[in-house]
Amino acid sequence: MPIISFIERRARQRVPANGLLVTVRRSGRITRLEGAAVDFSRFGVGIILDQSLPKDSLVYLKIVGAAHYLDGVIGIVHNCIALDAGYRCGIQFRTSSELQDNQQQIKTSLTRLENQFKNIGATTALV
Repeated sequence: MPIISFIERRARQRVPANGLLVTVRRSGRITRLEGAAVDFSRFGVGIILDQSLPKDSLVYLKIVGAAHYLDGVIGIVHNCIALDAGYRCGIQFRTSSELQDNQQQIKTSLTRLENQFKNIGATTALV
């Protein structure tokens, strides 16, 4: 049976997300985990955390970048893999969830952020 990589399972390719910080709070929990994003798309984010998150956990995200601030983004943990530097967690955004406030505004902001990182990647590739 062939091994399926994370990229092959994604509906949309993620782009590197240097400088993007993510704060994660699990539903029903007070504790917040802070981590750095490694990749991003309008549909999800990969982050490095110092603790594992259970698969299928509902999470609330705060996403902070140089020109962006999003708070209360709803997500679901799809995977969390142990690494030498902590845990790499893949989180899919659930912007259509009835729990998501300001759905259209959040979707628009996530799309803008994705485009910003795509443009940075295109500029870097030209150098």
